[in-house]
Order: sequence, then structure tokens, then C-alpha cells
Amino acid sequence: MGKLLVEKRMAGSVDLMPSRSFNRENGQVIETTGAVMIVKTIDKHIQDIEDIIRENHHDGIPCIASITLYRLNRDFKDWLIASTDLI
Repeated sequence: MGKLLVEKRMAGSVDLMPSRSFNRENGQVIETTGAVMIVKTIDKHIQDIEDIIRENHHDGIPCIASITLYRLNRDFKDWLIASTDLI
């Protein structure tokens, strides 16, 4: 899914990290494995990214959250805007 977001120019880059989670299911706490995906993008693509994730996620309910940055270095910001420009 991360590769798809970069190919569609919805994200400049995507980081994937393996994760272990504990969730409640049918009254019991279960342990699951999965991945955390950090998508580096700009505001105008967030809804489209959410739509793509919902269409392609097939295991439970995905947690989709956005974080507003207080500061981002200018070089990376310029690169990110250029990387996600749909031309």
C-alpha cells in the first residue's frame, strides 16, 4: 500500500515498521502483529490517502490519523511538495 501511495504521488515517502498490538476481540485480549505506516504527504492528499487505505485494507479496521507539524525543515518540505505534485 505504501508503494501505491508513492506511485500515485499521494505521498513523498512511506515508512513501514513491524508492530505487535494487543486488542480486545469477543471479550478477550488478543495479540496481533501488523505494521505501522507513516505516510509523508501534504494536507491536500490526506482524504485521498484515507480513501485508498480503506479500499485496500482487508484486515479489521485501520487506524488512520494525521499529525499536524509545528515545524518542518524547508528542504524536506520543498522536496515533499515537489514529490506529491500531480503535474
